[in-house]
Amino acid sequence: MTKLSVKNQSTKGAGADSGRQAGEARYRALFEYAPDGILIADSQSYYLDANPSVCNMLGYTHDELVGMHASDIVMQSEIQHIQPALDAISAKSDYMREWRLRRKDGSVFSAEIIATTMPDGNLLGVIRDISLLKEQQREISQLSRLYAALTKINQAIIWLPTREELFKKVCQILVDEGGFQMAWVGWNDTKTNQLMPVASWGDKNNYLASVKIYSDDRHQGLGQTNLVFQSGEPYICNDIQDEPAAHLWRDDLIRLGFRASAVFPIQVKDKISGALSVYTDQTMFFHDKEIALLAEAAGNISFSLENLEREEKRKEAESIAENESLFSDMMIESMPGILYFYNHEGRFLRWNNNFQTVSGYSNKEITKMHPLDFFANEEKSVLAEKISEVFTHGQAFIEANLLSKDGKKTPYLFTGRNVNFKGIDCLVGMGINISERKNAESKLDESEQKYRELVESANSIILRWNAQGYITFMNLFGQRFFGYSFEEIVGKHVIGTIVPTTDSAGRDLQNLMQQICLDTKVFEQNVNENIRRNGESVWISWTNKVVLDAHGQVLEILSIGNDITERLQAEKEVRELNANLEKRVADRTEELQKALVRAEAADKIKSAFLATMSHELRTPLNSIIGFTGIILQGMAGPLNTEQSKQLGMVRGSAKHLLELINDVLDISKIEAGQLEVNSETFDLVALIDRVINGLRPAIEKKGLQLHTSISPDLGDINSDRRRLEQILINLINNAIKFTENGSVTVAAEFLKDFKPSFNAPPAPFLKLSIADTGIGIKSEDLDLLFQPFRQIDSGLSRAHDGTGLGLAICRRLLTLMGGQIFAVSEWSKGSEFIVLLPLQTAIK
Repeated sequence: MTKLSVKNQSTKGAGADSGRQAGEARYRALFEYAPDGILIADSQSYYLDANPSVCNMLGYTHDELVGMHASDIVMQSEIQHIQPALDAISAKSDYMREWRLRRKDGSVFSAEIIATTMPDGNLLGVIRDISLLKEQQREISQLSRLYAALTKINQAIIWLPTREELFKKVCQILVDEGGFQMAWVGWNDTKTNQLMPVASWGDKNNYLASVKIYSDDRHQGLGQTNLVFQSGEPYICNDIQDEPAAHLWRDDLIRLGFRASAVFPIQVKDKISGALSVYTDQTMFFHDKEIALLAEAAGNISFSLENLEREEKRKEAESIAENESLFSDMMIESMPGILYFYNHEGRFLRWNNNFQTVSGYSNKEITKMHPLDFFANEEKSVLAEKISEVFTHGQAFIEANLLSKDGKKTPYLFTGRNVNFKGIDCLVGMGINISERKNAESKLDESEQKYRELVESANSIILRWNAQGYITFMNLFGQRFFGYSFEEIVGKHVIGTIVPTTDSAGRDLQNLMQQICLDTKVFEQNVNENIRRNGESVWISWTNKVVLDAHGQVLEILSIGNDITERLQAEKEVRELNANLEKRVADRTEELQKALVRAEAADKIKSAFLATMSHELRTPLNSIIGFTGIILQGMAGPLNTEQSKQLGMVRGSAKHLLELINDVLDISKIEAGQLEVNSETFDLVALIDRVINGLRPAIEKKGLQLHTSISPDLGDINSDRRRLEQILINLINNAIKFTENGSVTVAAEFLKDFKPSFNAPPAPFLKLSIADTGIGIKSEDLDLLFQPFRQIDSGLSRAHDGTGLGLAICRRLLTLMGGQIFAVSEWSKGSEFIVLLPLQTAIK
C-alpha cells in the first residue's frame, strides 16, 4: 500500500491536547445550550447525563435525572416498549419514535425521541416536545370535522320533521362527519326511569342492547349518563381507563376500542328528557372548543325538540298558514348562522336577524337587494350558477365570501334548497361562518408552500430514488440541469437517464449505485460522473441520506447534488500543466502508440522472464537467510555484540528483499498468465483469527488498538485459502504501517443476496473490511492505489518502504477469485478497504 508522507509527528504533542480540549469544550457547549433535550444513558437505559433543556422539559434537576431509568419518565402504558426500543437501537443504531412522557409534577406530554448508540456503547437520545404541534394538528382536524358535523346537524334540524328521524340523523352525522366511533340518543322512560336507546349509529357489536341505564340513583344504573341526569350538566370522560364513573362498563368499552366519551343532556321545557352520548378511540379528545360545539349541537337539538312540540300544539289550535308562519319565524331566528329565503327572481321573502347583523344592511335595504349584491363581482358568476343549480336540481352548496356593507369579506358556507312556497319555486338556505377553518387551512397551505418553494428554488439538485434505482422526485433546478420535465424523469431508472452505465474512466456506475445501498455510511458523500439529456457528461458531488423501513431495509435515498464539473476541469488542467506539458505536446500520437506496443512487449518479456526465474532468485536469498540464522544462533562459533548486530541487519535486509522479489514475481506471474488460484473449503473464522494473532505483536509494538467484528453467521467458504490469507495479511500490514496512533479494525459479515454487478443474479458474499485511523488518502490519489509500481508516498523523502505492488496484487488475485476490492478514505482521518468475495468462488 502506498500513501502520501505523514506529517512530522513531533508537532502534534501540545497542539493535539489543546485541540482536543477545545473540541471537548465546543461539544459540551452544544450539549448544554441545545434547544432540544439531550440524554445520555447506558445500554440498560439508566441516565448518565442530561442537558438543561431536558431538565426543564421534565421538571427535574440534573442530579435528579442522573441515575433514573427510562421507565421513571414514561407513562405506564409505554414501559412495555422500552426493551424493544433498546433492541432496535442496538440492531440498527438509529431509532425514532413518539413517546408519552411524564413530568415530575405528573403532567403528561408527547415527545419525539431520536436515539442512537455512541462509539463508547452508551446511548444518546434527543428529545423534542411535540405536544403543541400535535395539539394544533388535532384541534384543526377535530374542529373542522365538528364544524362540518354541526352544519349538517343544523340542516337536519331544519329539514327533518320528526324526533326519531332527527335523532337518527344526528347520530349518523356525528359518526360519519364528526369522526366519532359511536353515537346514540337515550330517551328517559318516565314510568321505569330507564334510558331507552331511541337512535344510534356505529353500534356494530350491538353493545347498547346489552346494557341497562337508569336516570335515577339505583346502583346498577349508576354511570356517566346517570350523572348527567342528576347534575343537568355535560359529563366529559377523556380517559375511560381511569374514569371511576365508567367502572361498570369499562371492560366492554375498552374491548370495543373506545377510549373517551362524553354525554350531553337533551332538555325539553327545561327538563332533562334524554341524553346524547358520543364515543371516540382517542384519549384526551374533548377540549373546550369540542365540548362547546357538541354542547351547541345538543342545545340545538333541545331547542328543535321544543319547536317540534310547539309546532304540534299550534297545529291543533291554529290554521296551517299560521302554524307555518310561526314555525318559520322561530326556525329562522334560532339558526346560529344566517338564514335567507327568496324566490326565483331573487326577491328576498325572509331572513333572520343575524343576516342583518352580519351584512350590515337594514331590513328596508335588504328588501330592495338581489342575493348577488352581497358578493364581489369576481364571485357573482359562480354563485349565479349555484343558484340556478338549486332551482334545477333541488339543492346545492358553495363556499364564498360574504361582502358586508362596510366592504368586509367573511368566508361562509352557503346552502340552498328548492322549496315550493304558495305555488312559487323559492330558495331557502343558511350560511355558516367558516373563518376559523379557513384560517387554519391558510396556515397549513402557507407552511406547505414555504417548504415547497425552499425545495424548488434551491440552487442544488434535490433527488429522491428508491432502493431499486427508480426516481420518485426531482426538483425544478434538477429538471432544468439535466434537461427533463417532471413527467419525463419521475418513474425512470437513474441508470441511462442521469447516470451512465460506465463513466469516462471505465468505472462501473451500476456497481456504484449498488454499493451506495450496501454501505450507506461510506457513501454519505460521493462524487461520480453523470450525464445530461443532450449527452453532455458532468461531474456531481452528491450528499446521500438513506431512509430505512421498519425492518432496517433501504426504502428511499435522498440525494442533494452540486455540479463540480468546472472545478474538476480546472484541477485537471492544473495537474496536466504540472506533468511536463512540453514533452506531451512534442510527442506525436503515432510515436506514443509505437512506444506503448514496445513497452507492452518488453513488459510481457520481463514478466515471462521473472516468472520462470522464481527459483533462481529465491534460492540464494533463502541460503543467505538460512546461513545468517545459523551463524546468529552461534552454531559456527561465538559472535560479539557488533557482529550479531551486523548479521541481524543482513538477515533483515535479505528477508525484506525476498518479500520484494516475491511481490515482483507474483505480479509478473499474474501478468504472464502463469499464476493459478485453487478452490477448497475451509473455516473462514479460523483463518481470520490466525492472521490476526500472527500480526498482533506488530500492532502491540506500535501501541495501536485492535478491534474485530466477526459476524456469528459466518462459517465455511469455498475459495483459495492461501491467496485469501495473503490478501488479508497485506491489507492489515498496510493499516499497521500507515497508522501511528489510534486503532485498526477488522470486520467480516455475511451478505445473503448481493449483486456483484447490475445484471448479475444475487448470491451469498463475504464482506471483509479493514479500517484504520492512519494518515488517509487524498481523493485525487484514490485512482492510483491499485496500479502496480505506483506509490503515492514517493520521492527521496518518503516515510514508508515498499514496491507499490501489494494492493495491485490484491486486486488481481481477487479478480481471479471472482471478487472485488475498493477503498474509501479521508485525508488525515483514516482509510477503509472493503473486500467482496463470493462464498462459492468461481475460479477465473
